[in-house]
Amino acid sequence: MHNKMQLSNGLNIVYQRLEGYKSVCVGVWIKAGSANEDRANNGISHFIEHMLFKGTEKRSAKEIALIIDGIGGEINAYTAKECTCYYAKLLGEDLEVGFDVLSDMIQHSTFETEHMEVEKTVILDEINMYEDSAEDLVEDILTGITFGNHALSLPILGTKETVSGFQREDILAYYSKYYVANNAVISIAGDFDESELEMLCEKYFGEMPQNDQLRLDAVRPEFHSACGHKYKDNEQVQVSIDLQGVPYDDHRSYDLMLLSNIFGGNNSSMLFQKIREESGLSYSIFSQPNFYDDIGTLNISFGVAKENLEQTMKLIIETINLLKQNRLSEEDVEHARAHLRGSFVLGLEGTDNYMDLIGRLELFTQKEKNFDEMMAKIDNIKRETVNALIDLCFEKEKIALAIVGDVDEHLTEMLFNMLKEGII
Repeated sequence: MHNKMQLSNGLNIVYQRLEGYKSVCVGVWIKAGSANEDRANNGISHFIEHMLFKGTEKRSAKEIALIIDGIGGEINAYTAKECTCYYAKLLGEDLEVGFDVLSDMIQHSTFETEHMEVEKTVILDEINMYEDSAEDLVEDILTGITFGNHALSLPILGTKETVSGFQREDILAYYSKYYVANNAVISIAGDFDESELEMLCEKYFGEMPQNDQLRLDAVRPEFHSACGHKYKDNEQVQVSIDLQGVPYDDHRSYDLMLLSNIFGGNNSSMLFQKIREESGLSYSIFSQPNFYDDIGTLNISFGVAKENLEQTMKLIIETINLLKQNRLSEEDVEHARAHLRGSFVLGLEGTDNYMDLIGRLELFTQKEKNFDEMMAKIDNIKRETVNALIDLCFEKEKIALAIVGDVDEHLTEMLFNMLKEGII
């Protein structure tokens, strides 16, 4: 079971010593991502992530990199819809170095205007690169459709217009609001001295301020059923479909993982067998659940030649209807349980993966969970509860569709109507 403590300033720490490892991974989580933004400051969470690597009151960007490189470690970060995570992976004996550098970045970055202008160019190039990738672009278009005017619909990178317009005062105001002890979690996993951990946490993060005015009770998102497209002269057409799911901490989340596993989550799944193995229409087609604080989706994604697009859609409809008509057998569920068990355990190989798991659990569920409890939830998935989810997830009135490629509005709407009318 992973352990938990709270610093004097209210900052929550979760940690787990892992036997047999020489490395340790420490992550600092901030509960702020693109879902905390609006259309005027879209991309600011991701921009701040970049800026924290650009220099502090006592270290330049190069010095930050040299310190970690000098001990063979790794330091990185990522921004998601509902969080930003900064992490360092190092030898266990160098844990304090990781605390020192991460705390310096997170609490003492200077946000110099000249550095901001450089980073704007970098992020604009990142946006261009993203837009050149049909697989990434179609997901951004789809979330924009699925979540309508809610902040979850906003792209993580922001837009060229918003990024170009960021001013230092905008950055400092957002940073001051969210980068506070009562909106953060630190997670540590791997080889470290537990007797020294509280001292290190207090030394480097004990003075992180709180924000007594912080409010995170935003408007709950709703699922929007609609379609959209973007023309690109590509060889393949990229398609992404959202169906209704459940939120991150919903008691049915494990049921949804299992249902997705059977439907399109691996090479033996219904979708992969029907469309890749039997029909040879697509090289890659899969489904996966996406979990957020207040909503969730079941996503289907694939790439296909334009001439095979309509036939692939028909086979997806056929597969959904077979699932709705026949339901799942106990044998189906047990096979999927075994796959979930194995993939879950294998997914925890590495101190960085374990750090990510316990940090995410603390940030989004505020519950202490342990490995045995999570495995027990997989083992206790019932066929009846998974079958009950089929009607929720494959409701024809809760479908969102996005297509990127050599398509127009007429074809996109025709395929969207085919989905809505074809599903029983």
